[in-house]
Amino acid sequence: MKKLYKYLIVIALVCSSFVSKAQNDGIGFTLLPQIPYGNYYNPGIRVDNRGMVGVAFSNINFSMYNSSVKYSNLYGSDKSVIDAVKFVNSLKNDNVINTNFSLDLVNVGFRVKNLFFNIDWRMRMTGQFNYSQDFVGLFVLGNAHYMGANNPCDFGLGMDLSLYHEWGISAQYNVNDKLTVGIRPKVLSGIANATVENKQTKIYTDPTTYAITADVDLNIHMASLLEGNVQKIEDVGKMIDSVTSKDLLDFGENIGFGVDFGASYKIDEHFGVAAGVYDLGYIKWTDAKVKRVEKSNVTLNDALFNDYSQLTTFEIDYKSMVQDVIDEVWGNEVLENGADYKTYLKTRLMIQGYYELNPMVRATAIGQLYFDKGKVHPALTIAYSGCFWNHLNLTVNCTMSKYTGTGMGIGIGGHFGPFNIYAVTDNFLNVTKIGAPALELASSFRQANARFGIVWSW
Repeated sequence: MKKLYKYLIVIALVCSSFVSKAQNDGIGFTLLPQIPYGNYYNPGIRVDNRGMVGVAFSNINFSMYNSSVKYSNLYGSDKSVIDAVKFVNSLKNDNVINTNFSLDLVNVGFRVKNLFFNIDWRMRMTGQFNYSQDFVGLFVLGNAHYMGANNPCDFGLGMDLSLYHEWGISAQYNVNDKLTVGIRPKVLSGIANATVENKQTKIYTDPTTYAITADVDLNIHMASLLEGNVQKIEDVGKMIDSVTSKDLLDFGENIGFGVDFGASYKIDEHFGVAAGVYDLGYIKWTDAKVKRVEKSNVTLNDALFNDYSQLTTFEIDYKSMVQDVIDEVWGNEVLENGADYKTYLKTRLMIQGYYELNPMVRATAIGQLYFDKGKVHPALTIAYSGCFWNHLNLTVNCTMSKYTGTGMGIGIGGHFGPFNIYAVTDNFLNVTKIGAPALELASSFRQANARFGIVWSW
């Protein structure tokens, strides 16, 4: 856990570029007219191909979201010096860092009269970190900022990391010339999961002795097929450190189920609508390691630092501070064998409509609702797409969300007989920061994603 926790500190303070919101994994590639992925999220959207084949590099996606770290909040009037206090004050009470990755290892589609079938195997990873303002504030402002039991540091931290396989078989049926329905049941096989639920960790400093006291209420669930003997909290880091290619091909435990389904209707030669549900399902994790750490008045042996000048001169040993907090606040407790538990996919509901003047001009509107741990996040996408000279596919879109902000996306695809190649992003403004310092590149925009691939169709 120490290694994993230190990685989180680095991400939170240095603003890693691989951050995202799970919902921001990009939909632009489904709008490229000749690329055979129009039914990726909704198996009820009609596919006109007779068949398609994609292997390994047919559909690779990276998506990123950073809820709170903004480049403009990192500096004061002097742009060459980071203003750490300004940065902490700019954070929210609940901040999110999220990463997502998916890879289609195999995707084969074929038509049998009015039916179109897809058989696919995907590798997926989702990782979400939640942290409080005080979580960063403790390391920037120091423990002296949180004096007395009435002014504690809300040392909030949550983590949900999953790596799993997904096998799906979708069937799409053309009921008539206008209506198409589809369903994609899928089997999920979990490789690794780590969930940390920090219900309440309060840290405060005695104003007289400067002794640091903590109240802790922490839940840990962990399950893994990866090698490594996980016995203590610090060993959870082995789940990541010990990953090998052999581990990624280990199946048979941590089984789950899911389904995607939907329908589309062509009103006339210009208008059409569709609706669908994506990622409704769960994974049941077995052979779990669990721990509930609940204790009060934990006294740390040493103050994190005694002299405020250490902060202003950047002489604080952050690495030792993190290690002290893990060892003395959370503790390196032994993990216990626990009951099976479930994690749920982040389900989304999608409704869309389009108007097509001709193959070169199509306008599409897509409304989405994302369901995540009892919360609902709406988003709206307005897009243009078109096909030119029967070879070039283009799309431009704007996605608006109160949670993730506004992103301008672009996509391009090439169609040459059975050969198709494409690349899309739902926030092309990131391209304007290529060549900028890493910190500026990582924190100028809240969201970013990229999806690309090569696929054969006929």
